[in-house]
Amino acid sequence: HIPRPPNAFILFRSAFIRSRKISSEIEGNHSTLSKIIGRVWRSLPPPERAEWEARARIAQEEHRLRYPDWRFSP
Repeated sequence: HIPRPPNAFILFRSAFIRSRKISSEIEGNHSTLSKIIGRVWRSLPPPERAEWEARARIAQEEHRLRYPDWRFSP
């Protein structure tokens, strides 16, 4: 199974969790964690959000090079 390439929010969410800005009590509660990260994501200034979009484009291109025949099929 080949996973889908990550989008900007997924990359941001992963980096946010790795940065340990969330207490360990909340980290286990994925519902609360997603709500917090979603609020932070929506409040990002446009230049910072554009940086994550650029990272997602790079990840998508790397994915395309690695799996040239891959097509998303739900």
